Amino acid sequence: MLDIESVNGILIAPNGTFKSFGIHSDESVRKLTAINFHDSSFKMQIANDVWFKKLQKDLNFKYTNDTIHRQAMDWASKGVMTMIHAGVKGMEAYCVLSPAQISKEQKELLEKNYVNLKNQIIKNNAYFETYVFSADEDCVCTGPLYGEDSFYDLFEDSTKKNKHI
Repeated sequence: MLDIESVNGILIAPNGTFKSFGIHSDESVRKLTAINFHDSSFKMQIANDVWFKKLQKDLNFKYTNDTIHRQAMDWASKGVMTMIHAGVKGMEAYCVLSPAQISKEQKELLEKNYVNLKNQIIKNNAYFETYVFSADEDCVCTGPLYGEDSFYDLFEDSTKKNKHI
């Protein structure tokens, strides 16, 4: 299951496989370690992983030392969806950088996780936004889409979504 509330982020490949990274913490910044920050936890747990290296080769993209927040825009244009957990206790935020066209496997994974993700958002009173990128790396919306239902409406008829509740 996609557990965004306890990690820093999740990458979802076009084939529907996914990897999470980092440990989300509500501690003050002074008490955090490398595993609690987006970039350092990504470098430690994903950047050198065989799964990620194959993904880079198959989709023809490079990982650099730039922030994953900026790189995730490029990854989305190549078909990789990135979910990022940001914010602190009382101000939780979940951000998705999504390809404009998601794969059948990504869609199935997200459909299976609709209730789970919705419950995490409600439980944490989280802010949820989505940025959508085309294959030419352009953002296809004039701004972010707010709320999980707007995200799901990108790829699924809203009447189908309700069958999961």
